[in-house]
Amino acid sequence: MPPRAPVIWATTGVGAERFRKRLDERHRELSVRAKLHGRTYRRSRAAAASEEGRRLRGEFLAALGRLSSFETASLRIMRCRYQVQLDERADDITRDYFQLWQLIARHSGEQWPLDERGAERFDFFATQLGRLEGMADALILAGRNVRLFPLPPMPWVAAEQAASY
Repeated sequence: MPPRAPVIWATTGVGAERFRKRLDERHRELSVRAKLHGRTYRRSRAAAASEEGRRLRGEFLAALGRLSSFETASLRIMRCRYQVQLDERADDITRDYFQLWQLIARHSGEQWPLDERGAERFDFFATQLGRLEGMADALILAGRNVRLFPLPPMPWVAAEQAASY
């Protein structure tokens, strides 16, 4: 038999520090991504009503929603000192995740008007989808994999993908 790896007895402080480090790294990644999408959107010369302009705006709003939701969820998680508290906060965030998931699923099946309110609705859904992803990021760091559940069907995404063929 090969020799066993030495057992390292780590205190709970070491695990908590590792957890905070992972949260900080993920926050840094999301911040860089949001800044990049914002810079791309602001520097774009595409018309606001064009398909390219809407796509860039949607990506930017989704990145902002993802970052803000991750910050909120990670602050709730970082206040935990004990595993019981972490489990309770993760349960709360999971509940919020699925409530938002159901809201998106309920409203995504409706028909979209082709006026100015359609743009507002697009912005709303882009932000909410970003919030959903931000909560999922925080929950994965807390040990809950909610991404096993697929996103709700979104007809406007399916229509855009079908049009690209």
